[in-house]
Amino acid sequence: MSKSAAPRIFVTLAAPTLADMEEQAMSVAGAHSGYELRLDYLQDWSHFPAELHQMLMRLRAPVAIATCRRAEAGGLFPGSVDDQMDRLEAAIRAGCHRADVEVQSINRAGAAILSRLRPAKVIVSHHDYRRTPPLGPIYRRLARLPAAFVKIATHARTLADNLRYADLLRAHRAGSKLVAHALGPSGLPSRLMALKWGSAFAYGSAGHHLAVASGQLPAAVLRSIYRVDRLDARTEIYGVVGSRASISLSPAMQNSALHAKHVNAVYLPCETGKLEDFLTLARRLNFSGFSITMPFKTAIIRHLDWVEPLAAEIQACNTVAVQRGKWTGWNTDAAAVVDVLAKRLRLAGSHVLVLGAGGAARAAAYALRAEGAEVLISARREPVARRLARGISARVIPWGETDGLDVDVVINATPVGMSPHVEALPTDLARLRTRVVFDMVYHPYETRLLADARRRGLTAISGLEMLVAQGARQFEIWTGQSAPRALMEQAVLQALGHPAERD
Repeated sequence: MSKSAAPRIFVTLAAPTLADMEEQAMSVAGAHSGYELRLDYLQDWSHFPAELHQMLMRLRAPVAIATCRRAEAGGLFPGSVDDQMDRLEAAIRAGCHRADVEVQSINRAGAAILSRLRPAKVIVSHHDYRRTPPLGPIYRRLARLPAAFVKIATHARTLADNLRYADLLRAHRAGSKLVAHALGPSGLPSRLMALKWGSAFAYGSAGHHLAVASGQLPAAVLRSIYRVDRLDARTEIYGVVGSRASISLSPAMQNSALHAKHVNAVYLPCETGKLEDFLTLARRLNFSGFSITMPFKTAIIRHLDWVEPLAAEIQACNTVAVQRGKWTGWNTDAAAVVDVLAKRLRLAGSHVLVLGAGGAARAAAYALRAEGAEVLISARREPVARRLARGISARVIPWGETDGLDVDVVINATPVGMSPHVEALPTDLARLRTRVVFDMVYHPYETRLLADARRRGLTAISGLEMLVAQGARQFEIWTGQSAPRALMEQAVLQALGHPAERD
């Protein structure tokens, strides 16, 4: 096989039997992908390697990597280095083109063991599941070994750790020998940008819930949503920052819109607990814009060069656009709230209970007050709720004391009920009267609060509708093009596993 034809994405297959691995492979058939066979997951070796040879023939695998990671290196294989080499040699005889050997085995038995794996191309790998140390010394040491590829994967504690991978890959991209990415939710940018930065290839899982390492995404997602193998030097970078950005649906929504409108750009999930950590990444990678989610919608404002009057008044910004080198801030949540609710009732004169006092709650309260609605605020942080209420002449209801209220709309602008805490309820609908329940939470698609509202015959509005409305406005700010709203909604529904549903 020529070098130019080698796959750039390898699908990791990990299962107790080769039949299960083959089933995983068939689920991604059709894409020009290689396969990484995690032999350390196998529990049945009775007909190995004959069954492996037959499987590879059926799959017509362009390139297959045999990996048998020992327990010492974070894998499942309990045997010795000699046992590991026996398994890898058998896999090569069966048709695997490459073999991965972790540095722990080399440290224990010496580099001479690599000669046992000829004629396969050897990948020597270094994994650190706790942190990201300086990467240059690791690469230099591994690069001296008689191997075709060097693989480095370490846990990202911060988004800034991704920059270490950017620097390493860019420094060594000419040789096409290095494969590198960070692990964990905060390491997602490096996984998605690795090929653009110069990694020889990248890894993806066979599907959701089949990842073998923290942060590993399905190969289909790498190709269809992020198009990682098509990013180039002119690709613009956008993203979403927040403490739970790794589970955000915005990447699926925004990347589908960017592709539909032929914009050469990618939108990345950037998970961190410190805003300054993200700002370091955004500046170094020259982001063209980004979305801000909890808990940074207020904190971001002091870092901006200009803020639209509404966002300044609300003191919450969910959108940043970089225009002529200046960071400009916007709030698209406010207009989205009005857009969603105005379809269901007349806002002027209506009574709305807003649960929460954070950025999303502030946007809703200000926008609805401007439309002539009477707003009530209830939040766990009562002093914050009172400050918000004073700014818009609203009334404060102590948290947990909404019994007996008669309102037209209840808005949940808190994270209560968000995955994984899906059983939590922000309020008991049995203890108040309302007509419309609007839950800004969109993960899960049907929260417990919305399910309760539907059982009671109330109008239930999913956070998905607001997500699309505010995301469409973000897209228009960033690109100057009209947003493909129907396509964006479809992308979010598909990401949630509800391709045919509409709210």
